[in-house]
Amino acid sequence: MDTNNTTSALQTLKLGSTEREERLQPYLVERLWDQPAVYCGTYKKYNNGSLDGAWLDLEAFDSYEEFLEICALLHDDEDDPEFMFQDYQGFPREWYCESCPGEDTFNKILKYCQLSEDDREAYEAYYECTGDDSFVHAKERYVGKFDSEEAFADYIISECYDLDSMMGDLSFYFDYEGYARYLFSSSYTFCDGYVFNNYQ
Repeated sequence: MDTNNTTSALQTLKLGSTEREERLQPYLVERLWDQPAVYCGTYKKYNNGSLDGAWLDLEAFDSYEEFLEICALLHDDEDDPEFMFQDYQGFPREWYCESCPGEDTFNKILKYCQLSEDDREAYEAYYECTGDDSFVHAKERYVGKFDSEEAFADYIISECYDLDSMMGDLSFYFDYEGYARYLFSSSYTFCDGYVFNNYQ
C-alpha cells in the first residue's frame, strides 16, 4: 500500500458507523500538499503485512489528548493499538518519531502549525542553523530576509548611516563585503537567506 494514496482510509479500515466516520473525517488528509501531517498505522498491522492507516492533518488538532483519541478511533479494530507513524511531512524532521511523539514534541508541532508559511520558513532556518527550537528566541532574533550577507550590510548602512555626508566622494569605495564579514563574525547569523541577531 502506498501511504501517499489517501484514498479512503475510511474504506480501507471498513468503517462501520456513520458517527465514527463523521468523527474521523475532519482529521483525515484528503489531498497531500505540504501541510504538517503524519501517516498513522499500527505495529500489529505492519507485522501482519498491512500498511492500513491514514494521513492525519496535524493542523486539525488542538491538543495531544485529541490526537491520541483520533489515532485510537482510527484503529479501533484493535483492542490496544500500538501506533506506528510510518511517514511524516511538513514539520522539522527532528520532531518525527515512528512510535509516537511525546506530548512536549507534539505541542511544538501544534505551535509550528499556528505559524504562517513565511514564519515557518524563518523558524526552520533558525532551528537548522542554531539548534535552538525556541519559538520565542526565533521571533525575538529574527531581523529579516535578504539575498546575501552583503545585501544585509547595505541595508544596515542605508538605515543607520549617511555615507555621503560622512565620507563624501570616498563613500563610493566603501567595502560592503568587508563590513558584511564584520557583522556576521559575531553580531548576526545568516541562514538560508534569513538574518538573525546573536544578542542574548
